[in-house]
Amino acid sequence: MLFEYAVEPKAIGSNWKDFKYLIEKFGFDRGRLISRFPKKWERDVIEVAQQSGMGDVRLKSLVSRLQQAKTTALISSRRDYDPSVGDWLENALRQQQVQPFHAIIASENRGSRAYILVADEIDETDPLMVAPTNWEVPRVGADLAAAMAPLLRSSKDVLFVDRFFNLEDARYKETLKASLAIMASSGIADVRCEIHYVEHDKRPPLALVERHAGRWLAGVIPAGMSIKLFGWKEKVGGADFHARFLLTDRGGMNVEAGFSAEGPHQKVFLALLEEQICQMKMAAFARGATQYDLVEPVLEIFSDGVVKRA
Repeated sequence: MLFEYAVEPKAIGSNWKDFKYLIEKFGFDRGRLISRFPKKWERDVIEVAQQSGMGDVRLKSLVSRLQQAKTTALISSRRDYDPSVGDWLENALRQQQVQPFHAIIASENRGSRAYILVADEIDETDPLMVAPTNWEVPRVGADLAAAMAPLLRSSKDVLFVDRFFNLEDARYKETLKASLAIMASSGIADVRCEIHYVEHDKRPPLALVERHAGRWLAGVIPAGMSIKLFGWKEKVGGADFHARFLLTDRGGMNVEAGFSAEGPHQKVFLALLEEQICQMKMAAFARGATQYDLVEPVLEIFSDGVVKRA
């Protein structure tokens, strides 16, 4: 699962040993994410490291790793931070009552609270640090979207990969609508959203999709957004197009049974993908990729129902 942690800049930036140990514990593929709390969290960590007297070589490495973490491990907090109410920990404690973090990692456990971990005492076996990388959720659109939300809310490039994805089918539209609503709420501009599926004789012909896709998706795509449809064919003797994935520029997950909302009586198994595997899978579905044969045209569907060839 994807758990959000508040990490005190002083707790992670005061010495190289703690920074190196902690930063490696976070990532979309590890199930643990660092909340950008406050918004300039990285800057605050660097300032702490500079004030601690960290050597130039290690400080340079710290900055580099923070830059990498922007893609692999940091997410927008969407929480208020007000220096006038107190220090970092006081702000985190206040937000814990409003919009809880999975845990708070700090330099001290003020008040001996059960949800606070002291940085230099952390052990991966601590229950608050245990983050499963695979789990099950009900096959309901809202539940699927909620499980994918940290990725959907943080990414500029989002690919739904499912050989059976069908825009006519209400079960797929249920999950798509819930997912797009989360993406729209992120405030990220120019999000690229794509659906990748397998073309076969039983699917509606592309000409029919081109005529009716706007009507099929009425009320599904939020204002200002669009999605692109990529139909692929397996090559004779080539790679199998079977697994279902959510793939993004931040990370990905295997969605074993696919994106159709079958109802709460069924469960779908989700598993986080290692970063390298996610990137490899995304490359396989790039427009110029050769692992499968792309069936043209690629269609782009807009929120107002307009369908264009992309």
